[in-house]
Amino acid sequence: MKIIILIASMLFLSPFWRQEDELAESIARGKEVYMNNCIVCHMGKGEGVPKLNPPLANSDYLLKTPEKGIRAIKFGLKDSIQVNGVKYQGMMPEPGLENEEIADVMNYILNSWGNKSTKIIDVKTVEGIKK
Repeated sequence: MKIIILIASMLFLSPFWRQEDELAESIARGKEVYMNNCIVCHMGKGEGVPKLNPPLANSDYLLKTPEKGIRAIKFGLKDSIQVNGVKYQGMMPEPGLENEEIADVMNYILNSWGNKSTKIIDVKTVEGIKK
């Protein structure tokens, strides 16, 4: 009986383990994308540059509306935005990333520096974001 319970629990929990593995792999790839494309402006701990480049760490803008972050990465950003009560007017050029890279870097950002997202960003989500 114990073996049946063990097998049943493994079958029930395996999708959750796979999802955690997929997220961990996406975060690892996203860290590399971040280091190659984002770190110069948003800094090593996602703190940004005061009054110039918004923080990504503990960013209400990203945590409440990740689709805005996806849109900014996918198409660049020219509009002013407000992050944690501070207005930013800078421009972010489109980095030219593939949809998978955008999903990965968003998963990295949303799960780093104290950020904790309950949602995994996948390629389909990125593809659905329009200008």
